[in-house]
Amino acid sequence: MSLATSGRKPHITFGIVADVQYADCEDGTDFSKARIRYYRNSLNLLKNAINDWKRPTDPVAFVLQLGDLIDGKNNKGGEVTSHRALSTALHPFQSLKPTPTYHTIGNHDLYNLPRSFYMTSPVMNPSLSLSIETSPSSQHLYYTFLPHPKLRIVNLDTYEVSVLGYKDQPDDPNFHLAQSWIQEHNGKENVNDVDHLEGLDRRWAAYNGGVSQAQLAWLSQVLHKATAREENVIITTHIAIQAVYRDYAVCLVWNSEEILALLADYPCVIAVLAGHEHAGWDYLDPDTGVQHITVPAIIETKPDSNAYATAHLWDNTLTITGFGRVPSYSIKLRYPVSQT
Repeated sequence: MSLATSGRKPHITFGIVADVQYADCEDGTDFSKARIRYYRNSLNLLKNAINDWKRPTDPVAFVLQLGDLIDGKNNKGGEVTSHRALSTALHPFQSLKPTPTYHTIGNHDLYNLPRSFYMTSPVMNPSLSLSIETSPSSQHLYYTFLPHPKLRIVNLDTYEVSVLGYKDQPDDPNFHLAQSWIQEHNGKENVNDVDHLEGLDRRWAAYNGGVSQAQLAWLSQVLHKATAREENVIITTHIAIQAVYRDYAVCLVWNSEEILALLADYPCVIAVLAGHEHAGWDYLDPDTGVQHITVPAIIETKPDSNAYATAHLWDNTLTITGFGRVPSYSIKLRYPVSQT
């Protein structure tokens, strides 16, 4: 039953999508050679999702794009090709205007273009139609905004401490810290080789990253205020901050334990939405009640299917309706929406 026929109207509706990884090239496979990547068709699936979000009966107020909008293959043609691919991948979102899209930066985005570019690009220039509170300095890729008095989105930059994206800033302290961490925990010349590591230690690969102490302090301040104001918080990130070890690698933030400890201190957090691990998975933390969701990737979705979700904020719950490969969820709010 549609929302229109049921007579129910959500307080706010928004879209969710991850890992489009568009490139103008033939289909390929993932690193394990086990899953097909549909580089050109990923754009068609994104357009289909956006057309669904534009329905007049239930239009979205904003879209959360969880990272890796373009694939690293674009970098083979240099920055000109990368810029062209980014422009092409951003174009479908233009049809949603004035509805804004809030982007997360992923590893493939950084394979193509440096962090300094994204800080001033249209990707990180959100619409003024929603009030956005950025970090104390504009030179950050993490931010928060309040689309509804009872719902706050907090986007983390899980590549702030990274060996990616700093080619034009080789003296950045976070780049040096990342090199130190990788050397300490991995030690291989090939920083994506984790075959010698076991369990969650397999996180120590260059395609993952971490958050700085400054970002952790900022996150603590945001969650403290959100709890005091009784705002339900959704954390968005490219890399998951919770993981179950399986398969050939672990997509996990390097210092995930520090982030999880912060989330445990503040009851306002209801969900964490991530991308990066293309198969997708979910985990309901039994101690904190936080619903962790890694959204399946569009790039590895067959042309006759899709991989996106539409979320609705109700009086007591946040529902996430998945399409194609994405499951559906019902998440209880910490702070109900007033019905007055």
